[in-house]
Amino acid sequence: MTVIVEAQDLGKHYPVGGNLLQKGTSLKAVDGVNLKVHAGETFAIVGESGCGKSTLARLLMRLMLPTSGEVIFEGRAIAKLKGAEVRALRKDLQFIFQDPFSSLNPRMTVAQLIAEPLEIHRPNLTAGERRKEVGRLLAEVGLRPSHMDRYPHEFSGGQRQRIGIARALASDPKVVIADEPVSALDVSVQAQVVNLMGDLCDQRGLTLIVIAHDLAVIRHMSDRIAVMYLGRVVETGPTDEVFANPRHPYTRALMSAIPVAEFGATQSRQHLSGEPPSPLAPPSGCSFRTRCPFATEICAQMQPVNETVAPGTEVACHHWRDVSSVSLTIAASATGRSPGAEARFAMYRTALANQDSP
Repeated sequence: MTVIVEAQDLGKHYPVGGNLLQKGTSLKAVDGVNLKVHAGETFAIVGESGCGKSTLARLLMRLMLPTSGEVIFEGRAIAKLKGAEVRALRKDLQFIFQDPFSSLNPRMTVAQLIAEPLEIHRPNLTAGERRKEVGRLLAEVGLRPSHMDRYPHEFSGGQRQRIGIARALASDPKVVIADEPVSALDVSVQAQVVNLMGDLCDQRGLTLIVIAHDLAVIRHMSDRIAVMYLGRVVETGPTDEVFANPRHPYTRALMSAIPVAEFGATQSRQHLSGEPPSPLAPPSGCSFRTRCPFATEICAQMQPVNETVAPGTEVACHHWRDVSSVSLTIAASATGRSPGAEARFAMYRTALANQDSP
């Protein structure tokens, strides 16, 4: 498959403290990340809060410049682009923000918000053609075109997120990066937005990079997954493979924490001791070793490198063979979705049935 977005040894470090007489330290929000995203796939990046997911998303989008490494989009290093080249890049790379309300200008109508990228990237359209295109985009995301003259505060959270999706699609992008697009929404609305994004990717042939906490949603919608811990990617692979056979101890802990929404169901848990270390003073060697039940002396001496352990699957762990030998039961529904995801989509189907009934 064609690689459309690639991160090469990508890093983003922030200076902390220091003065004229004393050298400060550095916070490594993203450190040595290597990723390849294929055209047309949905690629998920997961991890606990503070692991660097959102910073990585902004680096891939060129909303900030890296301290080290490169982001390659269609063969071009985007950090080196300037002026008109950056504007052309914005047409192909679009972003969906976590909070739909704060990402929409409250002084602008929906028509103005969605028409703005059309004015920039499709200047040949007349005012009437732009308005017609805004109506078409609203209909595509499940909103009524007659609502385009309303303001963001007149919509619910789910409707505002749909407006954000319509605005991201206005420039007809090749890649959409979504930073936790459903975490600010009610559970009953999350499934609707997730299904909508999946349908739009299929219809438009989009490449979707999604940041999320909810592993049940990720299992349902993504093709491949990357797991981050303290600024580094510790495991990547096809979603089904990573869920069925997680090889990094941190990935196993995440998978075992997925809630089981079935009465009487049991699931093995992998409990982690201690708290995540400070990114200002990470442990030597493997950054996960202070919480890892498999850690040995080599983990403190040497930082693990990504190792290919199966087709399309890489893991950064000295003891991944030992980890894989320990069984871990991940409960799943008959449809292949996790119980949490199945419950969400059952609610969505019920809501649709109620809408269709007279």
